[in-house]
Amino acid sequence: MEDFLGKEYILLSNENFDDYLAFIGISYFSRKVAISLKPVQCLVRNGDGTYTFSFKSKFANSEATFIPGEDFVETKADGVKVKALITLEGNKMTHIQIERNGRTSKHVREFFNDKLIVTTTADGFDKISTRVYELKR
Repeated sequence: MEDFLGKEYILLSNENFDDYLAFIGISYFSRKVAISLKPVQCLVRNGDGTYTFSFKSKFANSEATFIPGEDFVETKADGVKVKALITLEGNKMTHIQIERNGRTSKHVREFFNDKLIVTTTADGFDKISTRVYELKR
């Protein structure tokens, strides 16, 4: 994961993301705004050994500081708090989010030298959402 720390990745394309947002209950208007954004994602390691994952766009930002393999409470970009767990293995960051109603989403971020691929699945969601980000230059 060392090679990808501190690099910024900007959204290039997505597939089934609108369907995923509808599945988790995001309103039509908010989904359309979310789909129109070109967010930037970045993962850094802090001096104390924790990591911070950030998601930044013109309308919504979120940041999660975590210790890999330890549960924590995360506030998503839409303001909803979820129980979260992030693990790091090789070039993959697996991010599990559990909502109050028990619904679980899994976001696997696979880092490459020139891109980041985010694959999202959720319990009861019959599709896979894929978002491709390119290295911001």
